[in-house]
Order: sequence, then structure tokens, then C-alpha cells
Amino acid sequence: MNDFSHVLSPIRVAGHLLKNRIISGPSTIHTASNGEDHPTEAGKRFFVDRARAGAGLVTCAGVSIGGFNNDGVHASWDITIPNRQNALCDLADEIHMYGAKCTMELIGVLPDGWTVSDGCSIMGGPVGRGEAPLEVLDQFKAGYVQAAIALKASGFDGILFHFGHSIPIAQFLSPLTNKRTDQYGGSFENRVRYPIEILKACREAVGRDMIFDVRFSGSEFEKNGIDEAEGLKIAAAFQDYCDILQVSAGMHNPDWMTWTHPCGFLPPMPNVYLAENIKKSGKIDKAFISTIGGIGTLSDAEEIIASGKADFVVVARQFIADPNWIKKGLSGIEEDIVPCVKCMRCHDSDNYAQHMQCTVNPHVGMEEAVARIPESEGGKKVAIIGGGPAGMMAALTAADRGHYVTLFEKSDSLGGNLKFASYVSFKWPLRRYKDYLIAQIAKSAVDVRLGTEATPEMVADFDAVIAAVGAAPVVPPIPGVEKAIPACDSYGKEAQMGDSVVVIGGGQVGCETALHLAKLGKKVTIIEMQSALAPDASKTHRDEMMVEIGNEPNFIPVVNATVQSVADDGVTYKTGDETVTVPCTSVILAAGMRARIPLADSFMGITPDFAEIGDCVKARTVEWATKEGFYAAMNL
Repeated sequence: MNDFSHVLSPIRVAGHLLKNRIISGPSTIHTASNGEDHPTEAGKRFFVDRARAGAGLVTCAGVSIGGFNNDGVHASWDITIPNRQNALCDLADEIHMYGAKCTMELIGVLPDGWTVSDGCSIMGGPVGRGEAPLEVLDQFKAGYVQAAIALKASGFDGILFHFGHSIPIAQFLSPLTNKRTDQYGGSFENRVRYPIEILKACREAVGRDMIFDVRFSGSEFEKNGIDEAEGLKIAAAFQDYCDILQVSAGMHNPDWMTWTHPCGFLPPMPNVYLAENIKKSGKIDKAFISTIGGIGTLSDAEEIIASGKADFVVVARQFIADPNWIKKGLSGIEEDIVPCVKCMRCHDSDNYAQHMQCTVNPHVGMEEAVARIPESEGGKKVAIIGGGPAGMMAALTAADRGHYVTLFEKSDSLGGNLKFASYVSFKWPLRRYKDYLIAQIAKSAVDVRLGTEATPEMVADFDAVIAAVGAAPVVPPIPGVEKAIPACDSYGKEAQMGDSVVVIGGGQVGCETALHLAKLGKKVTIIEMQSALAPDASKTHRDEMMVEIGNEPNFIPVVNATVQSVADDGVTYKTGDETVTVPCTSVILAAGMRARIPLADSFMGITPDFAEIGDCVKARTVEWATKEGFYAAMNL
């Protein structure tokens, strides 16, 4: 069994004994508050589950400065009125019950749209109202003090001060955004003055026995912004006023958001080096250092702590993807950890759709509903047709519930439409998930029939059939389109395509295919009928992908264009009154996918139980394949 003695070693911070070095990051299900000014039972459970899962310190999120502020999206609990604190007291107590300590994140968003200077944005969104006047800053500082006092009274062990990612209060720290000419602008000492005043005022109000954790960007990566040298200076300035320095990265804008929430365009755990540089600088001796960003196993966390790169690891998305990742590590089965695919659906579904979902964990957002499903009696013979993500999830869930499962896959391998991830550099997180599912099937009791195309006759003696037969490429009526290679069939054939490629269709699949080929050095022209590329992509992923596209000289976008014909050596399209022919050596078709509904329906009515899941219902994302596969199996 692996040695996790460093990451699981206890440590005392501000008088509090933390049982290990794992901090649960402040992700929040925003439906934890449906407009209420206190956490709901679902909201409390979300954070208590992280304590139950083994985190040493759980950071909650949902308190705003200056009282209740319902922005229509976020949870923002009121701690200014005593009876509103009741639920927060319960939350802290329940976290303590599992041996963890708890802090509350206070996000430094100034009131009424104010920012540090004229022209600054609010959380990467619209430009704010303008430079906050001194009286506003004084009131805001007083609000921090009020919040700190109330949190201590509610039983919380500390506070996470969010001074990172160029949110309004973090803008004081950066020479890029801070253009003030008063005592809070100009020199480095002036730029750190206001955040330090907040820390000092809060410390004076609550004493030394509350953990003060400060999140900041160790680098913003933007020219004239916070760089590594500036990040170290900020850490050195803050260390006298806090207990933990949480070294994050990036800014709330599309260019650098991918460092704030690392995705597939970056390597695993890309931000650790920032914490390591600060930790090993020799200039920080009064505060502990934590690192954050894409950490997903105890082995990784152990290496970080054991090698002296940081004192703590902060983990957020992995607790969503698999709350049991710590326990699985302790049991020596890290291969069974459900890997986070870095898709940011948790963030996007919560912020823009108000119902948190996860691509790989179908329990997320449905915990209470799943808990109400009765235990299975098992024993059914279940045929699952299709070995993609939906079929594999259904097979694993059904087998886990005691059924006898046969999985039919007409090709010679499992993976379905996720097979492409094995070829694409920036899809390494999705490749991990595909490989995880395949490995779990291999460890299970599922009877896998590769190279077997199921027919209705073959499943007639089963008790249940679940059709997961996927979708087929849409082939538009374009002259010569038969010369094009469907995008789903193009991976692994890159060497045969020549140096210049045209991709017909600029949705997410087309853009990712074109970007993949461009990164291989091919000149790629993508032609899209609509005015924007990838409108079907999740917001954060689209933002990050468009940055990658903009930085890729081999990627040539053409929008508002209609393909007229495909020839052996080129593609002709029309835009407005202009007709253009693009020479190329290969053409790829990415005009969408059509559900194989007739094929799925051919298995209907043969057995007492029947369900259709995944892309054969409607061509969508992996998230829906995971959810529907799980739901269908749970209902057997």
C-alpha cells in the first residue's frame, strides 16, 4: 500500500488541529440557496459530504460582504441577523462531527458595481461602475469585520479571503488593473495596503484563534500584471497577517481562466510550480503554503507535500467527480477513482443553468433523489447494446445492483465516440475517463461481447434491454460530400490527410477536430454557416477553446458561409455574393450527428423492461450519456 504519511499528517494552524493537509476548495452548488438567505439542507449536505469524505479543512462558500445580496445566481447567505445564523451554526457543527475544521470564503466583490479603477471588469464580465471612492472602501472593510465576527460566533474556524483571479478586490494587487493615484495605488506598498488593512481589521476583531487563509494569483500571466516575482512579493507582504497563503493563478477572463480552473489545454496540475517557487524561496516563514488546480489523487497530493512544494493541497472538482477519492487512495485502489475530465460543467451548469451537474458523476445535483431509489433485488438478465460511455455506465451500474449483464459492442473495442480522445492532445482528461470506464468493465462481472452486432432475436430471452447505439454523422446534400471523411472516423488517419484540410461544420466537434489537426501542423480551414464557432459548447470550454483557436496560426475560420460543393482537391463555399474555392488535400465532415432512433426502437417491446440512453435519444454530451446510463440501470 502506498505511503501517504505526509499529506495525511496532522498539523496545527492558528491553534486548530487539522487532521491532514487536504483542503476542500470553495465550490458551491448555487441551488443550495434558492433565494433564501441561509443554506438549505442540500447546501449543508454538499459541504458536510466533503468532511465525511476525509478533508481536513472544508471551505464553504456563500456569505457576501455587507449582508444578504440575492443576485439571482449565487448563494449569498445573511449573517448580519442572529436567527439567520442558525443554519450556519448547524453547518459548522456537522462538519466538526466528522473531525474536520471549516472556513467560509468571503469573495471580495465590491458593492454597487464599483471596481478598483475606471475600466476594470467585474468577475471577467462587464466593465464596472468605476473607481471605488474611499468611503465605499471604508464601508466594505467594515463589512469584512462584521462578517468575521459573525462567522466566529457561528462556530467557523476561519475565513478564506479571496484576493485572487482579478476579482474586484484582487485588482488592488495588480499593476495592470490598479490605476489609482491615492494611498491605495501606484507603488507596491500602496497596492497591497487595502487588502492588508482588511486582514488587520479582521484579526483585531476576532483574535489569533481563527484561521486566515488568503487566496491570490501567484501569476496573472497577463503582460504588466502580476508575474511570479510580483506574486512572491505579495506572499511576503501577506504572511504577517494570515496563516495560509493559497497560491492560485490566472484571471477571470477567457485568456487566463484556464489557469484558474485548469483544463485539457494545460498539463496535469499546472499551477503547483507557483506554490513551489514561493515555498522554496526562503522568504516565507510565517505562513503555510497551499496549492490548487487539478489535483485528483492521494499519490499526487503526497508527492506535493513530501517534496516540499506546498504544505497543503486544495481540491475542489475532484470532490465533485468522486467524493470517495481519498478513501480509494487509502484502500490502494486509485485506479477506481472516477477522474475529473476538467470540462467545467459543474461551474457552467451551476452559474448559467442553476442546476449543478457533473459529466462523470450522475449523483451530482440528484443526491437526495438517488437516495430515495429502493435497493435492487437484482437477478435480472440485462442486455446492453453499445459500448460507449452510456452503455458502459449502464452496465457497471446494473452489475453493481446485482443484475446479470451482457454488453454487446459491434466493434472490436469499447469506448464508442470517446475513442477519439486517445488521439487528441488536449483531450487527455476525457481519455482518462474512457480508460477508467473500460478498466472498470474489465474488473466487473459484465459479460462483454466485442465484435458482436446485437439483433432483436439475440436478446429475446433477456429480462431487460438498454439500447445505447449512439448516433451517426449527418450527411448534408452537398455535391461531392461523399468524398469527405466524417469527423468521428478521422482520428488515427491524420498522416493520410496531407498538409491542408477543410472541415465542414464549426460546432464543438468540428472546432476540436480542426484544432487538433492544426496543432499537428496542418493548415486547416473550417467553414461554418452560423456567425460564431462552437455555439453548442459549454461556456467556459468554448471561451478557453476560442483562446486556443486565436493563438493557432494554422486554424483559419470562415463563418456565415455555405458549402456549395466538395471536389478531390478543394471545397467551394459561398459567403454573401462571393464564391470561394479552398484548395485542400482532405475534407472532414462535422455537420452534426443524428440519433440512431430506428435502430434503438427495433429492440423495443422485446423484453419487459426497455430503455434508450445516450446519443440514440439525442446527440449530446458525455454528461447525458453518463446520467442516462446510470438512471436506466437504477430503474431496473
